[in-house]
Amino acid sequence: MSTTITTWHRRCVGDVPRLLLAVAARTVLWSVLLLALWSNLPAILGWHVTTVVSGSMAPAIRTGDVVAAMPTGPDAVTPGRVLLVEDPDHDDRLRLHRLRRVEPDGSLRLRGDANPAVDRTAVAPDAVLGIGVLRFPGVGLPRVWIADGAWSNLIAVGLTAAGLLLLARLDRPILAGEPCRRCGTPRWDLRTTPMRPRGTGTATAPAAVPLVAGTLVVLIGLSTAFSGATFSGTTTTRAALGSSEFGCFHHDPADAVLAWDFAEKDGTRVADVSGHGADGFFANAGAVRVDGDCAANPSVQLTADGAEGYAVTTTPVAAPNVFTISAWFRTDVAGGRVFGFGSDQSLSSAYRDRHLFIDTGGRLRFGTEESGSQFKFAVTSAGRVDDGQWHHAVGTFTSGSMVLWLDGERQGSRSDARSLRQYGGYWRVGRQSLDGWSGSGAFAFTGDVDTVRVHDRVLDPATVAAEYAAGR
Repeated sequence: MSTTITTWHRRCVGDVPRLLLAVAARTVLWSVLLLALWSNLPAILGWHVTTVVSGSMAPAIRTGDVVAAMPTGPDAVTPGRVLLVEDPDHDDRLRLHRLRRVEPDGSLRLRGDANPAVDRTAVAPDAVLGIGVLRFPGVGLPRVWIADGAWSNLIAVGLTAAGLLLLARLDRPILAGEPCRRCGTPRWDLRTTPMRPRGTGTATAPAAVPLVAGTLVVLIGLSTAFSGATFSGTTTTRAALGSSEFGCFHHDPADAVLAWDFAEKDGTRVADVSGHGADGFFANAGAVRVDGDCAANPSVQLTADGAEGYAVTTTPVAAPNVFTISAWFRTDVAGGRVFGFGSDQSLSSAYRDRHLFIDTGGRLRFGTEESGSQFKFAVTSAGRVDDGQWHHAVGTFTSGSMVLWLDGERQGSRSDARSLRQYGGYWRVGRQSLDGWSGSGAFAFTGDVDTVRVHDRVLDPATVAAEYAAGR
C-alpha cells in the first residue's frame, strides 16, 4: 500500500483581511468600469447618449449623470416623458427636460424638474431626438470637471483609483503561495511534489491546489453576484450604482417632505418623489393602481369591499406641529378617510388626527386633536364632495391657525387649536379608524386618490391656489 508524505503549515495570520480588502477593491473597480461600458452600449444601438451638465432636472437627474435616449415615434411623446431635444435657444446644445404639455399648434412645451416655470421657447416635434430611458449616475462627472476646470476633483478621483488598484493587489502573494514576509510561514505548498516511497506510483497533485481553485471560484462568484446586483436595470435609491428608468412627471413637489404620485408601474412600493425618503407600501388587496402612460396620469383606486385598501409610510416619524397636508381625491360615497396621520400601520390606530376625511353628509373635514384634553378640532367644507369629480383638499395648521381649503377656495378656519397631541406614527392614504370623530361614518375610503403632499410649513393662499390650478 502506497503512503503519501505531506507537510502541514500553519495558516499565516492576517490573510483573511487582505483577501477581503483585495476582493472589495476589485469589485468596486470592475463595477465602475462595467457601468461606464454599459452607459456607452446604447450608442451602439443607435440611441443618443448625453452627459448632463446642469442641475435643471434635479433631483431625478443630476449634473454628471449620463442619460440614454431612445429614438421613438411621435405617438410616444406624451406629457411627463423626459425628452432629449435640440436646444431651441442654442444651436450647438442639446436639452434634456420633461414634456409639460403640447401646445395647440403642436409644439412642445418643456420644463426642468428644478425650474419654477416652463421653458420660454417651445420645441418643434421634429427636434425631438429621443425619450430618456436610462440614467447612469455620476458616470459623466470627469467630463464635467474637465469642462469646469475642477482639477482637484479629478486628482482626488485619480488618487482614489490608485489606492483601489494597490488594494486590489494585496492578495497576490497569498494566491501565489509565497511565504509570509513578516513571519516566514508558508501559506501553502504549491510547488513541492508530495514524496512517496521509492518505486511506487506517480506523483499526485497536492490537496492545496483544488482548495485554492475552489476558493478562487467562490470569490469570483461572489464578485459576479455583487456586480449583478449593482447593475440592475432599476434602482430604489438615487445613490445606488446602476442605471434607472424615469417615472411619470406630474408637477414639481416644491419643498414637500412627502410626495406620492402613484406613478410606479407595478409592485406594492409607493415612491416618495420629494427626495426625503418617505416611501410607503400598499396594504391589502383593496388598493389598486390605475396605470397607464404618463398622459393618463396614474393614481390609486381604493375599495371598501372585502380587503380594505390603504397606503402607509414604511418608517415612523414624529407628528408635526406645523404642517400642510393635501391630496386630490374622487368619490361618490359619503364617508371615508382620505389622508392623515396615525400611530400604527395596522387597520386601526390608537391615535389618529391631522387628517382629511369625508363625513356622512358628503362634506370634507380637516381634523386635529389637542394634547392633554384630546379635544377634537374640525373644519368642514361648505359643499359636498361625494359627486364623483376630482377635488383638491388642503389642510394647514400652526398654533392658533387651522385652515381648510377645497379646490383652491378657503372653506373655514379655527383659531382655538393651539397644541396638538404628540406621538410617533405613519402617514396613510385610505382606511383608518375614525372613532370619536363627529359625523365620521365609514372608516374606509372608496374612490381614487392622487398627488398626496405633506409640507413642514403652512402654505400661503397664493401657493394653494397655484397647486389647484396646476392640477393633479
